[in-house]
Amino acid sequence: MSTYGIDLGTTYSCIARLDSNGNPEVIRNNEDNSNTLASVVFFENENNVIVGQVAKDNIETDGDRVVQFVKRWIGKTDARTYTFDDKTYTPTEISALILTRLKNIVESQGDTVDDVVITVPAYFGLEERSATKQAGELAGLNVLSLINEPTAAALSYCARQFQEDRTILVYDLGGGTFDVTIIKMSMTEEGGIQKIKVLATGGEDVLGGKDWDDKLYDFILRACCDENGLSPEDLDAETRQDIRSKVEEAKRKLSQKEKTKVRIDVNGARTEIVITRNDFERMTADLVGKTMNHVEGTLQKVPDIDIDTVLLVGGSTYMPMIKNAVEARFPGKVQQHDPDQAVAKGAAIYASMLGLTVENDTADTETSESESNLSDDKRAELAAKFTVEDQTPRSFGPGVVDTKGSKNKYILENFIKIGEKMPAIATKTYYPIEDNQERVRLRAFENRSMDDALIPCVNEEGEPQATDPAHMVKLLGELIVNLPPNTPKTTPIQVTFKVDASGVHVEAINTSTGDKFETFLRTASDIDIDKSAVHQLRISSD
Repeated sequence: MSTYGIDLGTTYSCIARLDSNGNPEVIRNNEDNSNTLASVVFFENENNVIVGQVAKDNIETDGDRVVQFVKRWIGKTDARTYTFDDKTYTPTEISALILTRLKNIVESQGDTVDDVVITVPAYFGLEERSATKQAGELAGLNVLSLINEPTAAALSYCARQFQEDRTILVYDLGGGTFDVTIIKMSMTEEGGIQKIKVLATGGEDVLGGKDWDDKLYDFILRACCDENGLSPEDLDAETRQDIRSKVEEAKRKLSQKEKTKVRIDVNGARTEIVITRNDFERMTADLVGKTMNHVEGTLQKVPDIDIDTVLLVGGSTYMPMIKNAVEARFPGKVQQHDPDQAVAKGAAIYASMLGLTVENDTADTETSESESNLSDDKRAELAAKFTVEDQTPRSFGPGVVDTKGSKNKYILENFIKIGEKMPAIATKTYYPIEDNQERVRLRAFENRSMDDALIPCVNEEGEPQATDPAHMVKLLGELIVNLPPNTPKTTPIQVTFKVDASGVHVEAINTSTGDKFETFLRTASDIDIDKSAVHQLRISSD
């Protein structure tokens, strides 16, 4: 069976597998003459949708029919949609088109894509993860699991260079997201298994190379206006698109040279803008500072840890200013490890490990070596070589009624907190709020708090809200628990949350009848908020 790892990136994506010797290899995109695929979609007309570099080339001439940076919107409750030729696409559906193109690249070279692992930023919450998995399924892929991008990069590094116990900080700056992850690599005493354990994560899912591009675009735009005595509003759409199309190339040149020239036609006149590396670094110093603030914040989560190695991952780490800033903080410890491909390669390793487990768990499945890109012996050796222990990206728990005191309060009880080992499982017993209650509406939330409980959980309109807005409470979904007639309010309802890399599973058991209800959560946009306390659970049986 052919298993693949996919790095679904904001600006570029990549697909990889293990060769017959167990080494990760990226599948080359022959049409674009590259190892990566531009994560750009061009809706030329209702019968022709183009993904990749050709789509990106049309940004200048047909920008209103081009979609890019869609990863920044995937799974967001306020995500925009895109309409072309009377058909509307969600970010998930756009992402599915990119994944389909990656699948087609493999199939055009005579192989099939059976099982995949898709990478996500470590800072993605449930909705973003669920939407990513759904995109894979819409593309016709069997998504074995998701894996955090820094963890995948560390797995790739570990497979190549691991020799001794060490603590690694992964600085992962992609096209649209930034993650910093501290990972402990160690050799277990039992059989020499290499263990990859995530100790702490941090970052931001709307910070990446695109923000550097935007700063450079604004600089060139202003320079063009100053040179021609114009205001930004005087530049037509074609000129703006021309500037936008040349930004990325200018950024790449400034990673190699001290200065570069950009030529733009403004009202029929050629305008030449000279940009120095110092100019670029000065205008983006605040962005570099933001990434380093996240580094320091993540280090504070594990204050007694000494960092042995820093891995720079992600195409945006090619900018000299990034390496210089990280090197200044960790002198002599910085390595630039396969920035564009490490994440996909690590995902390919993880996919093969999981793929073997799936086959072993399926008694009637037989896969010959000729049907697989890797022999069974090699895959078994791989699965026995590594263990990966990741962390929960958010805190999770149910909304319940606290009946203690003079006024009932609807609170969020955090079952599972940020940083717990995945898969994380927690169980607690609650009770109906009144006798003869016909059903329970059990709501599940995620947040960024480490508190045991958040009060209030929702505002008067029934919208998720914590005392501190920084907690970023999100309603993930709900589970309806039907109760038999004459159920007393002292009936125990056992509630279990299970969190893994792919999402959250909620289970409720009426312990008096054995009736079990379970769900994989829907997105919050599907939930009809019901403020009635009658449908809730309460904390105490008193």
